[in-house]
Amino acid sequence: MITIKTPLSKILEIGKECQKCGHCCNHGSGFLVGDDPKNISGFLGITREQLIREYLEEKELFNTKLFRPKLKTKGKPYGKCVFHEEGCKIHEVKPLQCMVGNCNEHGEELSIWFMLNYIVNRDDPESIRQYSAYLKAGGKTIEGGKLEDLIPDKEKLKKILNFEQLK
Repeated sequence: MITIKTPLSKILEIGKECQKCGHCCNHGSGFLVGDDPKNISGFLGITREQLIREYLEEKELFNTKLFRPKLKTKGKPYGKCVFHEEGCKIHEVKPLQCMVGNCNEHGEELSIWFMLNYIVNRDDPESIRQYSAYLKAGGKTIEGGKLEDLIPDKEKLKKILNFEQLK
């Protein structure tokens, strides 16, 4: 069972079961975290600035701004990752989210694990409010991902959700 506390090494082990079917790559791209930009720019032989300018776009999710590879959208809200052609051009250094998220039986849990560990920010009340809205709308979570797990102080959580704590 995958929980919010499952170590990255175990997540990578479970996530390596990628079938390389391209389904994920044809409908989106993964957010970059940690050394992802450095690894990708080094692999492509370009500067970080060039990588950002030519291949990445900044997106916000749960009040957290992150880069992800641009999408070839053809007028739709989703599209193919700019690095996906006849396979992933950066497979050896693909973003962590791409390493852990896949179509295997644990794909959904792996995606939620990434979201909770790299996107939802426990120290940002707005991030917590947006995550709360996600859960209220039917969003799924994993063990350790309930609001009460993220913000165990009930009074603080109440203040956050009632917009009494803004920062």
